[in-house]
Amino acid sequence: MPAVERQITINASPEQVFGYLSDITRHPEWAGHDLKVESTSPGPPAVGSTFASIGHQMGEHKAQIKVTELQPNSSFVFEAEDDTGHFRHYFRLEPGEGGTLLTKGSDPLRLSLMLKLLMPIGRLYMVPHGLDGDLKRIKANLEGASASPAPAEPPSAGDA
Repeated sequence: MPAVERQITINASPEQVFGYLSDITRHPEWAGHDLKVESTSPGPPAVGSTFASIGHQMGEHKAQIKVTELQPNSSFVFEAEDDTGHFRHYFRLEPGEGGTLLTKGSDPLRLSLMLKLLMPIGRLYMVPHGLDGDLKRIKANLEGASASPAPAEPPSAGDA
């Protein structure tokens, strides 16, 4: 089954976008469902890095995650396997006018029986809608971070 992908332009550099997305422990900040992720291997993300996640979407699912490709500021790919199947998730980044063109995609490698039955609906609506939501939240988080004002000065003793 071919991948489903979506794109968005983010007003941030490829370095900023890549740094944010390659830190899988930050994915709960933009995921469309309750998600917890922790690193299970030492060091910064690299090919072979592993993570454990617990997601809550139509039930609780514990996944093992492994980074399979990492090209700084260009692409990031990881695979996740849980009781619903085995999936490849990828991000491609291209510098462009106004920032970075980000492509996010998902490619099912193996599906549980339940997801095989839901796949016709999923490919037409659920997966694209989910990818669009993820991209909008990623964009809002990155653009909000780059556009946020400097922290306010702490009040002086006379202001209290």
